[in-house]
Amino acid sequence: MLSNDGPEIDGIRISKVKSVTDTRGTFIKFHPLIELENSLNSVALSFNPNVGTIRGLHFQVAPFAEEKLLTCVQGSIFDVAVDLRRNSKTFGKWASIELSATNALQIYLPKGVAHGFQTLMPDSIIHYSLTSTYTPQSSYAINPFGDLGIDWPIKQYSISDRDRDGISLSSAMQKYAESLKI
Repeated sequence: MLSNDGPEIDGIRISKVKSVTDTRGTFIKFHPLIELENSLNSVALSFNPNVGTIRGLHFQVAPFAEEKLLTCVQGSIFDVAVDLRRNSKTFGKWASIELSATNALQIYLPKGVAHGFQTLMPDSIIHYSLTSTYTPQSSYAINPFGDLGIDWPIKQYSISDRDRDGISLSSAMQKYAESLKI
């Protein structure tokens, strides 16, 4: 498992989001320009009304490979990262962490790390800062039930056809490597 003590996937960083709470509510401030190594390209929100929703495991190949900085700003998710980088000491491994509005953790994922999650609470909202534009011809999904052996915590789930029918881990690693001409 990933933890505050240090992630198991090479290059992933976990930090606490700065927030202030008072009688009016909570104010959260993000610093993607400090956290991301490349230029911020876009910010996205994922709204997930149902418990058990699985999104991912997504990645983009070069030249549209992207860094991601994400936080669960409402609800809770079981977050998964998969290392597709051949030069990494954690190549082919996956790790998970719970991200929630309560624990206020933020995770940085470098290029070459696929990402997905399952919602643990209704109405979970995930905030993304990304370094590349979504490019369909460079975007792939890894089958989250395939050869990775991920034990998704909620057995009653909803998932898109694209994600359920995703490619194998070995195909994903090959596509990422080919995009880098390795």
